[in-house]
Order: sequence, then C-alpha cells, then structure tokens
Amino acid sequence: MMNNYKCPVCGNLTYSSAPLVRVKCQSCGNEFEPISHAEQVPPQPQYARGVFDEGPSGKSRGVAALLAILLGSFGIHYFYLGKNTAGIIFLLVTLLSCGVLGTVVAILSLVSGVLMLTTTEEDFEQKYVNSNSTMPI
Repeated sequence: MMNNYKCPVCGNLTYSSAPLVRVKCQSCGNEFEPISHAEQVPPQPQYARGVFDEGPSGKSRGVAALLAILLGSFGIHYFYLGKNTAGIIFLLVTLLSCGVLGTVVAILSLVSGVLMLTTTEEDFEQKYVNSNSTMPI
C-alpha cells in the first residue's frame, strides 16, 4: 500500500510504501512529521438542496408549488406529482362548473402550493409524492 504525505511548506506530495517517522519532501527537502494526505484534506460541506432541485423521487417541490399556485385550478401539479385521479378531478370540476367552483379549487391549490414551498424536502416527499392518498392537500 502506497502512503502519500503532503509537505506543509510547498504542498507537494511525497510517496512512500512504508510508514515513516519523519518524511523528507522530495521537492523542497523539508522534513516533517507524516500526516496522511487523506487526513489533511478538509471534509467537503454537504450540498444543501434548493427548492427547485429534484428530490429522491425526481420531483421538485418548487416546480410542484409553482404549478399549484399558477395552474392549480386545472390540477396540473397533481399530474406532475403522479396523482392523476386528483388532477382529473380538479380539471373536471373547473371545466364542468364553468369556473364557478374553479375558484374554490384555485384557493385549495394556492394553499397547497404555499405548503409545498414551506415544507421540508422529506415531508414533501412523504406527503405529496410517496403517500397513497389520491388527493394530498
């Protein structure tokens, strides 16, 4: 197994097949106590997901929320989330009532869209994507 050590002066790597007590840098000649290069690399920060990034299911809560807010009376956000029955119900209620009940449906969709924006990614996946509910509101 090959060990590599990073020189604290010049930053170059020195390779050795045996563990060493003191390491002499092959580039600048500096002697230093060995610390594995893997130990010297700072841990990478975890990537924080944005609202419009896709979650584990491939669905974005930001896209679903915008669809609910802008086109919610037609049930487009439910079609996006794979809840086709709810999408068809919203669409038929809006079209068959000539928009009279579409206002109620639009208000429900607006509330649903705001909830999607303010919830965590895990709660969004559980409530809107992975639930067995036909019409999660």
